[in-house]
Amino acid sequence: MADCLRSDLLYSEKRPRDVLFRVIEQLVAEHRGDPMILSRLTREAAARARQHAETTGFVFGHWETASKAVVKAMLCAGVLLATDGYPIVPGITAQATAVAGLKDLHADITEAFLLEVLIRRLGDVTTRDHTALAHALFRQFDRGVPLDELEDRVVILVAQLADRVELRGELYCVRGVPPAQGPS
Repeated sequence: MADCLRSDLLYSEKRPRDVLFRVIEQLVAEHRGDPMILSRLTREAAARARQHAETTGFVFGHWETASKAVVKAMLCAGVLLATDGYPIVPGITAQATAVAGLKDLHADITEAFLLEVLIRRLGDVTTRDHTALAHALFRQFDRGVPLDELEDRVVILVAQLADRVELRGELYCVRGVPPAQGPS
């Protein structure tokens, strides 16, 4: 599952992702009067996250890559707002667009988007995969985080996708897309 997100350049570990969400919130708030373009926001977020990690003793060496993945996920999830208040559209102009705000609950929307990507790309995600989804998106080998809580987070995020994802038996399917067929 993580490899699926990596192949789309969307994967980031949970703890760095959370740091980057907070840093991006701070940067957008600090530059409300003079918003940064998305490419600069991405670089600044990586630099500030690295500084934060150094001061707190959090060891992580891939801030640029994680920042690009988190920003891409946020962009694709539609949570980065342009100066007109509308979501920045992924495409050739996105990196040059000023980021003036974030949608409320942007982290939840972004993580739900990551789940939707997995459901769409893998085509065989079922209700029995909540544990695997929790490991891929949230646990990151931290045994201090109760797995039950992470599985609950998965089902809460999947529920947010109810307008785009449906349950067919035990299989999650993107609405309007026929389920994958095996060989005939």
